[in-house]
Amino acid sequence: MALILPKGVISDRALTENKSVKHHLAPSSLSAVTSADQALVTRQLKVLMIVECAGGGTGRHVLDLAQGLIQHGHEVHIAYSNNRVDQYFLDRLAGLPVAGTIVLAMNAAPHPRDIKAIALLRRYGRKHGPFDIIHGHSSKGGAMARLAALGTGARAFYTLHGLIMMDPDLPRWKWLMYLGIELGLAQCTSRIIAVSPEEKRAAASLGLGDKRLIMIPNGVDPTGLVSRQQARRNLGVLGDEPVIGFVGRLVEQKAPHVLIQAFAQVLDAAPQTRLAIVGNGPLSEPMQNLANTLRVNNRIIWLGQRDARQFFAGFDIFALSSRKEGLPYVVLEAMAAGLPVVATQSSGVEILVESGVNGEVVQTDHVENFAQALSGLITNCRYRQTAADAARQRSQRFTITGMVQQTLAAYRVALGHNLKQG
Repeated sequence: MALILPKGVISDRALTENKSVKHHLAPSSLSAVTSADQALVTRQLKVLMIVECAGGGTGRHVLDLAQGLIQHGHEVHIAYSNNRVDQYFLDRLAGLPVAGTIVLAMNAAPHPRDIKAIALLRRYGRKHGPFDIIHGHSSKGGAMARLAALGTGARAFYTLHGLIMMDPDLPRWKWLMYLGIELGLAQCTSRIIAVSPEEKRAAASLGLGDKRLIMIPNGVDPTGLVSRQQARRNLGVLGDEPVIGFVGRLVEQKAPHVLIQAFAQVLDAAPQTRLAIVGNGPLSEPMQNLANTLRVNNRIIWLGQRDARQFFAGFDIFALSSRKEGLPYVVLEAMAAGLPVVATQSSGVEILVESGVNGEVVQTDHVENFAQALSGLITNCRYRQTAADAARQRSQRFTITGMVQQTLAAYRVALGHNLKQG
């Protein structure tokens, strides 16, 4: 009898205990747990993960998941693109005991060279497989994974990391093209993983299949953050000047102009405030020009591409003005560091930030609202401290261990039963 995956995911332990399973599965889908099922729960899995954007939050997620699976005794292989990869990914990958890696030439957008990349992936699978799971991350990695898994017996998984059709700046023709691709590939996908409720709702509304869709949030490990005193030294900030922090690439998706314009308004109410920007990108120079035009550049600390963990504890507020996100790691890290967060409605923080509790969620692309939220936290020290405590406490719900265990549980379900497509 086919198993319908319920909303959410179930734990590895629940898969081995009939009593627990009954609480998660529809009665019509229950069947006896066979010895073969028990073997599936305990045997080592072979997993191939594919990522095109091997940097930022997506690259980090892939490495966190790979490390967790390896620690659980599973064999992990990683395929990644050499076009969009950062040094953090390369350095950390070099220290992971993965069973194998393959470097591919992949573009973010569909490209004729994708045919060669798929052929190389399938050849890799024949040589190093068979794989139980082929798991793609973000749009291109997800497409590659599902095409590489076709006809191999491997279960295809796809983690969205910011569904591309949620991008408000995507031209209509591209939106339709990507929708057609996603709808077609969904038919050969065991599970589609959303990292936030916003993303899951968007995917379901587009017809990607309620039965395939599950939500597994990202997780962080708070270790590695430096002390506040050290972080303030790293920032070059003396005394008690409040610092608003931003971490991310300077690209249109992040809408950094909204943050800088809002910061200019904040200075009217709190002229002692600083803004620290960690990251670079194609908008680095335009944003510095904007800061000069607004005459606020002398209050901005431009840090470039750095390990943000050496700065988080030195911030007083974290700000994210994005137009599209999955579930941003930078917000999780900021919360773990005890920072209240001001973020836009489209920045993937529905389950992270609650207005009036651990920060503020404001309208996307609304400079005045963003500035008001920042100013309210800057000028109200008592609220800022209360929100900081709430942020740290809420961050404890989102751990790497939990993310890995939920993903592994989803693998087990997909391998142990046939999926009734929906």
